[in-house]
Amino acid sequence: MKILPTLLAAGLCLTLATPAMASEAKILTHEPVGTQITGAADQGSAPELKAGAAQDLLGVTGDDTALLYKLPEIQDGERLFVSAQLIVNPLLQNTSRENIKLSGELRRADGERCIGDSDNTSRASFERLPLITLDSDAKNSTGFARCLDQRNGELFLALQRDGAWQADTQLPVEIRVIVQPAVDPTTLSGITPETLPPASVALDAPATPVAGGSGFSNAAAVASGSVYSDSVLPFEVKYYKVHLTQGQRLNYRLSVTDSPNASAEKVHTGTYNPLLESNLMTSGAETSLNREDAGASISRSTVTTVSRDLQAGATNHELAFAGDYYITVAGTANDPRGLNPLNYELAIDVTGETSDEKTWEPAAEITEQAASASSSWLPNSAQLGALLGGVAVAIAAFAGIWFLRHRKRA
Repeated sequence: MKILPTLLAAGLCLTLATPAMASEAKILTHEPVGTQITGAADQGSAPELKAGAAQDLLGVTGDDTALLYKLPEIQDGERLFVSAQLIVNPLLQNTSRENIKLSGELRRADGERCIGDSDNTSRASFERLPLITLDSDAKNSTGFARCLDQRNGELFLALQRDGAWQADTQLPVEIRVIVQPAVDPTTLSGITPETLPPASVALDAPATPVAGGSGFSNAAAVASGSVYSDSVLPFEVKYYKVHLTQGQRLNYRLSVTDSPNASAEKVHTGTYNPLLESNLMTSGAETSLNREDAGASISRSTVTTVSRDLQAGATNHELAFAGDYYITVAGTANDPRGLNPLNYELAIDVTGETSDEKTWEPAAEITEQAASASSSWLPNSAQLGALLGGVAVAIAAFAGIWFLRHRKRA
């Protein structure tokens, strides 16, 4: 009978293939999430964005026409927060020394800009995310405001990319739209928390392995009082999230551990609030370590505690919101050889008093979208490898049983 050779051959092939798939080093890439949408060249044709996440493709460099999207109409006192992140594949044009720039604006119905932002990245500074954030300020239909007031009730998002790196390639962009409810000023105390000095994280605990996410939407959750171990490849960014409530402060320590023949030359870290705004950490703190710095570490702290009262303050407004705060760790290199990991540890220490006060948290809609997307029945590469390995073992076992039974009969 031909069944035994067939089963044994299938089991052998799958068994040999599975370790290769599992051990093959591969740079973790960011997969955009959100509703597919296509921006327009003019405001009259602009598609309407809803609160939550959306994704589109930005045209090639040299196309001077920005893509336009109509933002949701909001009520008096409400506020629009918009972010956009360009998703760049670092393996394309992998010898380029040029950069990519993302620019964005909020425009009134008459086409005039009311606020803008831009950022860029390159292979030499891949830790710098091409990420922009825009804030409409609260709507005031009876007076004057930054974007939405008695003169204007509509708002549009304009996005455009520039730069010579990957200039001929369309690039995905992930857009987030968040509507903040009107803030009742009588619920604010009028007292803002004081600026705090940097804190040293002295946490000493065994490290728990963790796999950082590939983007903000699937960032790995980490908790205070714990130390985590992970690794990064060159041109790879890992994402983690820590939930903060009113009155809490984020402190964390990044340490390089022994990494023989690591391909990344440096490991960098960044921090973002629930609206993906940066500029929330104490100044002067280091943000990177070299691969030779095994045993060395850097500590970072938010400049103060989270407080709703910061919304009315002149500074530190990035810390006005409870919710998920994000830590990124990126590996960089000029001309890497191979894909050997650079190992590191993250120690998380949240200080301050935990508040039971129920306050609005940004990005709840986006978290739900990401959870829905991750529940797809289609397996990812790791799941597929495990599935094939299981099939191989099952086939080999079945073949062995078949062989023994037929041998006894003979």
